Amino acid sequence: PASLEHLLERLGNDEFDLVAVGRALLVDPDWALKVREGREQDILPFSREALTTLV
Repeated sequence: PASLEHLLERLGNDEFDLVAVGRALLVDPDWALKVREGREQDILPFSREALTTLV
């Protein structure tokens, strides 16, 4: 997604010390693997409804 590209660009510019991806990992535990493999199109989007299914 464009937002991920924008984030990576800003990280490259040293604009952040830390980026949290907690919600993304709750919805899609394979988030980091998909990003690493360049499969951003496969990332499941966060939704508040997904939080209701957490046990």
